[in-house]
Amino acid sequence: MARKRMIDPNIWQSEDFSKLSTLGKLVFIGLFSLADDEGRGRSNPVYLKSTLFPYEEGIRSADIDKTLSEISSNMSVIFYSCNGSSYYSLYNWNTWQKIDRPTESKIPEYDETTMQRLFDEHSTSPRRVIAPNKKEDNRKEKEDKRIRIKDIYNEYCPNLPQVQKLTDKRKKAIDKFLKEFTEEQFIEICQITNSTDFLIGNNDNGWKADFDFLMRTDKATNVLEGKYTSSKSENGINDFKELWEEAKNDETGNDTSNNTFSW
Repeated sequence: MARKRMIDPNIWQSEDFSKLSTLGKLVFIGLFSLADDEGRGRSNPVYLKSTLFPYEEGIRSADIDKTLSEISSNMSVIFYSCNGSSYYSLYNWNTWQKIDRPTESKIPEYDETTMQRLFDEHSTSPRRVIAPNKKEDNRKEKEDKRIRIKDIYNEYCPNLPQVQKLTDKRKKAIDKFLKEFTEEQFIEICQITNSTDFLIGNNDNGWKADFDFLMRTDKATNVLEGKYTSSKSENGINDFKELWEEAKNDETGNDTSNNTFSW
């Protein structure tokens, strides 16, 4: 079930929006009403008709299909197909919708190299050139965020192994991490980690936390909550034992002590 969405009052003064028919305006509003937390949704006309207008017998699926072409020509929305299913993606989603702790989309992101773009040949007017530029801007913004997270770690965690390369798996981990934490929170996580004995290797096992460890949201939460701040007692009893057992297991409960949390 989609969350409640905001309709910015400036939409009624938008020249692009004003070019849509009355039905087109309703369907466009319906698209971001139904969109998931990453601004994507299903664009099958039969599905949209039954979902947006379940009691309107005068509106047909063919009418919805026509409005999608209309919307594609005038608004910053891309319609595409993947594995036989039709989807849409709203380019300006992050500008108009502020999502607290967004849920990762289950709909595949548009890839121009492997997916078919809909309405290119049948749109009522030439496609606006702003959409591809916006997509490129979004890609650059995402990559810049990944680099900032790497740089924050290297700057604030000098006692830990430094990151040399952002692999594809690390990039995905960063994207997931940033859905739960802000950059400011990550700075705090790094500062705590770099000053915590157990996490910088001052323990019986000589184990150190690293970037991949901190990218796991459960471990980052533990750091913020001070779970790893422990020490040896005067009688020599190792108070790190329980922490070691917890730290060496990943989110699924698998023992990762042999790979020192490296990817």
